[in-house]
Amino acid sequence: MIMELSEFKNPGVEWRGKPFWSWNGKLEKDELLRQIDVMKDMGMGGFFMHSRTGLETEYLGDEWFELINACADYGESIGMEAWLYDEDRWPSGLAGGIVSKHPEFRQKAILLEIDPEGEGENVVAEFTCDLDGVVCTHVEQGRQEGTYRTHPAGPDSPQGDVESDARGLQDAGGTFSSGRLEAGGTEKRTRLRFSIVEQGKNGFYNGYTYIDTMNRDATDAFLESTHEKYASKCGDRLGKSIKGIFTDEPHRGALLDGFSMYRDDGAYCAPYTQVLFVEFEKRFGYDLKERLPELFLQVDGERISQVKWHYVELLQQLFLENFAIPCKAWCEERNLVLTGHVLHEDNLTAQTAMSGSMMRYYEHMTSPGVDVLGEHNLNYWIVKQLASAARQTGKTQLLSELYGCTGWQMPFAGHKAVGDWQALLGINLRCHHLSWYTMRGEAKRDYPASILHQSAWHKEYKQVEDYFARFGFMMAQGEPVCDLLVLNPVESVWAQVHLGWSNTLALQDEHIQGLEEHYQTLFTWLLGSQVDFDYGDEAMLAELASVEGQTLKVGCAKYRTVLISGVETIRSSTLDLLDQFAAAGGKVVIAGDAPTHVDAKQYAIGNTQYERIAFSKDAILASVPKAGATVDDPDIFGQLRETDDGLIFAALNVNREEPVEWATVQIKTDDPIMEWNCETGERVPVETESSKGWKSFTTDFPKGGQKLWVANNVDAMPSSRSIQPQSEGARGMLAKASAIEGPYTFSLAEPNICVLDFAEYRLGDGEWNPAKEVLKVDQVVRDRHEVYRRGGQMLQPWFVAQHPVEELCDVELRFSFEIEAMPEWLELVIEEPENFSIEMNGRPIDTAQTEPWIDIALHRIRISSDIPVVGKNEIVLKTRYTENSNLEAIYLLGEFGVQLGGILRTLVPMPGTLEVGDIGAQGFPFYSGGITYQVPVPENARKIRLPEIGGACAKVNGRVLGWDPFEAELSGSDEEVNVEVVLTRRNTFGPLHDAVQDRYWVGPQHFITEGDEWSDECIFVPSGLLKPVEIAVASPRSHCQNVEPQKSAESVGLCL
Repeated sequence: MIMELSEFKNPGVEWRGKPFWSWNGKLEKDELLRQIDVMKDMGMGGFFMHSRTGLETEYLGDEWFELINACADYGESIGMEAWLYDEDRWPSGLAGGIVSKHPEFRQKAILLEIDPEGEGENVVAEFTCDLDGVVCTHVEQGRQEGTYRTHPAGPDSPQGDVESDARGLQDAGGTFSSGRLEAGGTEKRTRLRFSIVEQGKNGFYNGYTYIDTMNRDATDAFLESTHEKYASKCGDRLGKSIKGIFTDEPHRGALLDGFSMYRDDGAYCAPYTQVLFVEFEKRFGYDLKERLPELFLQVDGERISQVKWHYVELLQQLFLENFAIPCKAWCEERNLVLTGHVLHEDNLTAQTAMSGSMMRYYEHMTSPGVDVLGEHNLNYWIVKQLASAARQTGKTQLLSELYGCTGWQMPFAGHKAVGDWQALLGINLRCHHLSWYTMRGEAKRDYPASILHQSAWHKEYKQVEDYFARFGFMMAQGEPVCDLLVLNPVESVWAQVHLGWSNTLALQDEHIQGLEEHYQTLFTWLLGSQVDFDYGDEAMLAELASVEGQTLKVGCAKYRTVLISGVETIRSSTLDLLDQFAAAGGKVVIAGDAPTHVDAKQYAIGNTQYERIAFSKDAILASVPKAGATVDDPDIFGQLRETDDGLIFAALNVNREEPVEWATVQIKTDDPIMEWNCETGERVPVETESSKGWKSFTTDFPKGGQKLWVANNVDAMPSSRSIQPQSEGARGMLAKASAIEGPYTFSLAEPNICVLDFAEYRLGDGEWNPAKEVLKVDQVVRDRHEVYRRGGQMLQPWFVAQHPVEELCDVELRFSFEIEAMPEWLELVIEEPENFSIEMNGRPIDTAQTEPWIDIALHRIRISSDIPVVGKNEIVLKTRYTENSNLEAIYLLGEFGVQLGGILRTLVPMPGTLEVGDIGAQGFPFYSGGITYQVPVPENARKIRLPEIGGACAKVNGRVLGWDPFEAELSGSDEEVNVEVVLTRRNTFGPLHDAVQDRYWVGPQHFITEGDEWSDECIFVPSGLLKPVEIAVASPRSHCQNVEPQKSAESVGLCL
């Protein structure tokens, strides 16, 4: 490890984040290259060039490739990795509609209609039954006379041999008459009709649909339209200056869930491809068409169905064979790393609904990945699944697309918390979601925040990147000490899907909910006890596993114990393997109920060599391999790794609300232990106690705190001083803390801001309408002219530009505000000034000279001092509105305060000092830059603490404080300390009118909510120093000698 110390201090680009660089406007080469420099200064190691909502440069056009090559070349010249992205927005496969404009390549489904009207189209089967909820009994198949009517041939007709499929129906005793089945010709029963339909068209797919990823021809068309073009246009850069390519959220279609189907009846749809029925019979030996009620419903009340299990398995096989494997092969031939993630990972339900088995797809990626959306997504198991499959298949680089949908307000502590547990579990390629090229128009609402220059904290972000680069580097050394394999229970969910089981990835079935909770509880028990494990996918076990003595070898990984828990159906191939393992002396443990089905058929497992235990934490921990490193707190997750030189143990407090104090750490080693600090790049020796081959010590973990120790003889560092125990809470030299209440003098890093987002409006020569939020005005115009609304699912501007763009009407906006005291200067910020005529108080505003503000799309215009007046002021914008137009808020900048009264904004004098608390009510409701407080400190002050801030991070005399503990040492001679709180852009760019304040995630739709979810008045997040600064002065050491261990740092003051 000693050779890695220099790399630990300053990890290379391979360990640094590569954000989704959102190409979302009219791209200019010079600006692109400038932004690469910004990313490098932020500590990043590269970028994914990713088409997003708002792109104006033609996707896959000549200019597109010229810019791709320019960025790859420049990135290489300054040591940054360039990566491609394989789609216009997402999901991967349609090439922005180039592929899915062909009907034969569009995604299709089997639709169930219950008691439908008429005869239907593309019908493949009909049945009658007695139906009670989702339980059907007395199922009878309808007799077919002739053939069912199909769609006429044409560009919009779903393809496939549905007519011949319909001919395959056999007489099961009913009669078909006028589209209505009657049992025995008398009593009417529930009629079930199954037909083939197409996914609904949507603007998100540029007016088409997603593709059929189970159709090899569709995949080949995708590779030809996208990948081959990159090969042709980028030449020998592929595999060199262009490192790899990201595939995003491919899937095989929603299974009785409705997600992304864009049909009112989407929840009644199951994925279909042209060869489905033929391949089903070929692989499983019976006709699926004859068993369709069992796929969609519960026949005779049976929950677990082999038909369902076979069906999902077939979808999985076709998805891998016809999409995953061809894409991987194409990349391998050109030495390109294939990375990305599949839809959707969060739980067993989401995996079943959209793809089947995540782990099996990871086998067919070079650097497989996951997507962790939101700030509070604690679905730890999705990374554990990824890491398990990667270890078993020999993959070492693991990606996470993270920070998506977190909103502008997420602080550095959130960045750390979201990334920490993922790094602990193996993520070492961080893909930030998103870094915007521009904020123009709808682009500014594309799942903020922008992790680039638009955020006021971008110059401080290197602290985050340095930390994660060090953490990821260390967690890639050696191998996990992992002897436990946990059987992945996802196939037990496959076998139980039914109509209504899930709704847009939200589970509705109570029984399956029990499986989910069992799955999650088991994970938490194990990781909360620092017991590492891997998941085992049953199909991968059948392919990769073998028994070697008392060890189960799965590809590149080996295990001594297999744990089965929460599994209701198990494969016969898995049972055969485990029987062999147990017979050889391996340990197989069943915790809780044993599986009741084998291959989704009822079966009692009778192997007496399996250990049967209760599903309880104590029983499980007593039966699984003992952890070689522990921390005595369930909020601490850990991973132990073994290197050629010794051990690495990383531990993380996953609780962001409470610290862990006086925790006892035990590591099974005889070697010296040193703490390697991922925040600073430094290492220090640890004082330990030794007993029976274990070393122990105590330490504290701040809220969300992480620590990492290395045990070996190679890196042992002799101490030049007495080594204190690591706990910082109440064991150092105490210093009595005193609160500095304020008020404080202050300075701003940027001008103050006033957002004007309500305007009266007039269309054409019509009357002026009352003031409305400007995005809602934009919707009024679009609705009146029957064009797509702007939003996350709008048509792309580059696509719209390929067709004639019609001028719709003249639009005027009249923004009003008051001035109580005239500021020394005033500036207007507006987007697209070239598209508007602008007047203020009846006088034209000259837009010939502008400067950018925050983003290249936001233009600062100095307002002549003789135009504004004390009292009411009006700014009128006029434009000729087209389908590509953007009506957006405008902004005022200057040295003023802002007072709010409903939707009215009044400019008032800027205050001279600031009190402790939210700055919003003190004249800065919209401000989002840095704000520096000048804090007086007493004599001999040695430490400062910031109990609560509202912002991304803080700086004390220039030192960045990004997360707990927000403490910094002082020299003892300071008379005043500069405390800067670097704010987020949330109170400037919103969403400002979303009345729901506890959303799990933030997306474009939350900027323009309706009904009770909308507020005309702005809703802000608190900003600034929210609690008084605490200062500690030096105290004699004797003050701390009698501190009791159970007392916290806060109860006794700060420690030096």
